[in-house]
Order: sequence, then structure tokens, then C-alpha cells
Amino acid sequence: MAGTSGWQEVPGGQFLIAKFTFTGESGAAAAVNISRSPGEGGGLVGNVNRWRGQLGLAPLSEAEVNKSATAIDVQGGKASLMDLSGTDARTGQPTRLVGVMVPQSGQTWFYKLMGNAKVVESQKDAFTKFVQGVKY
Repeated sequence: MAGTSGWQEVPGGQFLIAKFTFTGESGAAAAVNISRSPGEGGGLVGNVNRWRGQLGLAPLSEAEVNKSATAIDVQGGKASLMDLSGTDARTGQPTRLVGVMVPQSGQTWFYKLMGNAKVVESQKDAFTKFVQGVKY
């Protein structure tokens, strides 16, 4: 995994294909979760609003989601990237979430980088390159 220095793979849990954690200065942490679902996996709007809910943010309309999503190139096509900031609903801490949805061969892959805003910022480029380098 080029460019993912400091990422430590940990058990993913029931719905995750893989999970990585990393720690920044003063013990601040973030994690990458990777999962997939058949078909559209709930669609862009449903997943963005689920992510927004994890950050204590109000849902967006389809038009607002489409306007705020960034298209990125991935193996075999395009993906949608969202960059969100809010408060982690579980911890009450300021949190940043960078999520990417990749439609591939009748299923959708989900990549989520979430945690301390400074740690997420320091890992965003490596995360994006990681997602763009995955071969399906």
C-alpha cells in the first residue's frame, strides 16, 4: 500500500472488508473503513446523508448532494467524493469525514476516512490515492 505509511490494519467488524487506523500528534486518531454493497448500496444521497448524520449534520437534498460531491477518477471509471466536517455523534468531538463511493461491476464500494480533523487532513491525499489505486 504505497502512500499509506503509518496505517495499521485492525479487525473490521461485521460489515467491513477492511479497517485501518492511524494516530497523529498528541494521540489524535482517525480510521479508514472499507465496505461494499450490492447494486447502488443505498445511493449517493442516502449514504451522504447517513454520513452527515454521523457528524450531527442535517440531511441535504439530492440537488445539494450532487452539487457538493466531487468526481474523482478511479480504476475503471469515476467515483464520488464528499468532504464533511461536524461533530462525531458518538464522541461529541469535532470530526472530519472524507467518503468515497465507487460503483463497480454491479456493486458499490465505500471508503470512509473519519476522525480528528488534523489527522484526516494529513491523510486525505494518501487516502485518495489509495482509493484511486484499488484494482477491482
